[in-house]
Order: sequence, then C-alpha cells, then structure tokens
Amino acid sequence: MWKKLLAVVAVLAVIAGGVFAWYKYVRVESPKDAWLRTTSAAMLGDEQAFLAGFTDQSRPLVASLLAHARGEDPKQSRQHPYFYLVSENLESVDIDGDTAWLKLRRQSDTGAGSKYDVPMQKVGTSWQIDALRFTGKERAVAKK
Repeated sequence: MWKKLLAVVAVLAVIAGGVFAWYKYVRVESPKDAWLRTTSAAMLGDEQAFLAGFTDQSRPLVASLLAHARGEDPKQSRQHPYFYLVSENLESVDIDGDTAWLKLRRQSDTGAGSKYDVPMQKVGTSWQIDALRFTGKERAVAKK
C-alpha cells in the first residue's frame, strides 16, 4: 500500500514539475497577459510586482515616479504611474517583432485624443512595458 501511495505522489510531483517548467521556461506570455499582470499588481497595491512589469531601463524612472506620487489619487493625478494603466480599456494589440503596442482608452474619455499607445518590449519569454518610450499619445504610424 505504501509503495502505491509513494508511486502516486512521485507521478504527481513529476506532473507538477512539468507544468511549472512549461509556464516558467517554455510558454511565451502575450503582451495582453503581461499588461493584465502589471495592472492587476497596481490595483492590488503590489509595488514590486508592478515594477517587475517594466523594462530594466525604465524601472528606476517608474519607481521614482511612484515615490514622488505617494499620497496622491492614482485615478486623478497624471503624475502617478498608475494613472495611465489601471482604469483603462485595452482596445488592440499590435505586435511588430520584439515590440508590441497596446492601444488603450481611459474609461471616462470618449473624445478625440482619448486613445494612446503603450510600448512593450519582449524580454525573454514575457513582455514588459517600456516607460522610456511612452508618450501618452497615439504613436505615429507611417502610411504605406
């Protein structure tokens, strides 16, 4: 009986290890999933997980903006890093190689200029927001 129980536990451990390895090393996260992970961390107030959603080069900038904006309402202050991410509707994702552009619109805005693009870079098997290229406007795309 103990041998059977031990065999079942060993099989379950191998399956769990395989699933973990697939999610960690094989599966490529989509830009939308990465954006949702980062915005979820912001909504939950998990600053470290929020910062992990940004490229290594832009992370210090976002961290300093977070420190500067402490005590301000993220939904009202344009200086708060959460302002452009937390209360948005994702309208589309445009992937061009290792760069993705997320088109977002604030829920309360409906007029011209209410949409803007957020750049993301592919880093390993996931995507991270590139705050250094973020302008708060729609990107200009050359017409072919």
